[in-house]
Amino acid sequence: MYFGYRYGVGEEALFGAVASLMGIPSFLIQVAVYVFSALALYTIAKRRGLSNPWLSWIPVANVWILGSIADQYRYVARGEVRSKRKVLLTLKIISAALTAVMVVLCIGTVIGAIGGAVAGRNEDMIMRGMMGPLAGVIGLALPLVGVTIAAAVIRYMALYDLYSSCDPDNKTVFVVLSILFGITVPVFLFLCRNKDYGMPPRREA
Repeated sequence: MYFGYRYGVGEEALFGAVASLMGIPSFLIQVAVYVFSALALYTIAKRRGLSNPWLSWIPVANVWILGSIADQYRYVARGEVRSKRKVLLTLKIISAALTAVMVVLCIGTVIGAIGGAVAGRNEDMIMRGMMGPLAGVIGLALPLVGVTIAAAVIRYMALYDLYSSCDPDNKTVFVVLSILFGITVPVFLFLCRNKDYGMPPRREA
C-alpha cells in the first residue's frame, strides 16, 4: 500500500545569521539545506517503494513525500491508516494561497498610495484608499497564523514518525531538537536516510 518542505521565516533568519557570522552567502546555506533535505527524503522514499519519490525535489509538493513516509510507517508498523501527506499538502497550498493574496494586497496598497500622491490627492484621501487593502491583509493574517501553526504541528508529527521508522532509539531527541532548532532537521534527515531500524522486516513474496 502506497501512501518536501520549506523552512519557516524564523529558520531562514537563523540560516542568514549563521551564514553572516561564517562569511558564507545566505543563499548558498539555504540551497545546501534544501538539497540535504530533498536528497534524504528522496533516498528514504525510493528505498521504501513509495510512489513518485522525485517529488522530494519539488517545493511545496515535497511535504507529500514527508507525509507519505510517515503514513507508510504507521500502516506497516502499527496497522494504522493516516493521511498526513494529504493534510500537509492541503495546509501548504492554503498557506501559499493566503500568502500570495496578502502580497498582492500589499503591492496594491503601495501602488495605490503612490498613484494617489502622483495624482495630487491629499493624505486623507490616500489613507481612505489604503484602508480596504490593509483590512484585507489584517483579516488574512489570523487564518494564515492558524494554518502555519497547524502545518508545523502535523509536520513535527510526521518527522517523529520518520525518525521512529529510521532510528527509534533517538527519535525523541531528534524531534525535540528539530522543534527547538529547525536547522537540525536536514542534518537528522540526512543521518536517517539509509536506516530502517524501526521498520518491520519485509515479507517475502
